[in-house]
Amino acid sequence: MDYDYARYCEILKELMEVAWIDRDELEIGEDISDIPAVKIIFDGHGDLEDEDEDGEYRYTERGNKNMESYAIFIHKDSGKEDFVFPPHDVFQFTFGGMIQHRPKEEVCIYAWYDVIDDDWEFLQLEDRIDDDCEMTAEDVMNILETLHQNWFVEQLTSRSEVESSSPAAWPFPMAKKP
Repeated sequence: MDYDYARYCEILKELMEVAWIDRDELEIGEDISDIPAVKIIFDGHGDLEDEDEDGEYRYTERGNKNMESYAIFIHKDSGKEDFVFPPHDVFQFTFGGMIQHRPKEEVCIYAWYDVIDDDWEFLQLEDRIDDDCEMTAEDVMNILETLHQNWFVEQLTSRSEVESSSPAAWPFPMAKKP
């Protein structure tokens, strides 16, 4: 698979940075995406390996609150205008209500966030495209570029145009002339 991994990470980081994340209220499986065409869920904390007070090895599943795991779902239609990510079915009786991934029509990209180092790590795209998936790496990158254009470039441009034409624009509020 040939794609620009640095660009892939750059766009995914933008998606994560605009997502609603309140570290005190993260719930496994909750969609935190501010972009309706993409689903981003908190997937849990990292495992903790340390020593107890007696120097004995200790393992605590999901015990490392400084490592956060997220799943980013990109649907084959995520780049289409007015697309809203469809809800997933949920497996009952699972920890956090495990969702039923649709590998034919979506790619699930895992991301890890290191809270202490303020650093993101994204699994490589070639490891995330299932053999049954209808998308290629090129398709996913085209969708990510479309999302970037629609949600970051155009939104920021239109927001700055509104702010600069506002009567309360910087540096001082100005009344409109009669």
